[in-house]
Amino acid sequence: MDCVFCAIVEDRLPALTIHEDSHFLVLLDIYPLRPAHVLIVSREHAPYLHDLSSAARDRLLVLADGICRVMRSAGHGISGINLLLNDGPASNQHVPHLHLHLIPRRKGDVPALLWRILTRFLPLGRKRLQARMEREAQLLRQSLREAFGGV
Repeated sequence: MDCVFCAIVEDRLPALTIHEDSHFLVLLDIYPLRPAHVLIVSREHAPYLHDLSSAARDRLLVLADGICRVMRSAGHGISGINLLLNDGPASNQHVPHLHLHLIPRRKGDVPALLWRILTRFLPLGRKRLQARMEREAQLLRQSLREAFGGV
């Protein structure tokens, strides 16, 4: 079976990409837990963190920090962002390809977050969600250009 993230990296599948560099793509999660839920996806097919090259591992948190700053400047995750890396199938890693979730949070969002965890893979409201995600991607790209001219 083909890896969905490898297909995105190779431009065989579409994604709402907000940034890319030599090691990673930054894109919106297609099943977001919160608005502006971003994934940092390795260009390398690395199922586990220890499979990732040392150069990419060194870049990962630097990039995550820059993207978190951009998300906050765009109004997402001002009071908190979860950084989540599921490392292996027992950790709930659905796609065996290294990716770091950046999930913007706000005070009091736990009930909505839990509901989204339970319903995220259902096809309810996909058109409305897609339109929202396209707006979020544009806002994050613009914030990235304004803040860093790229990260």
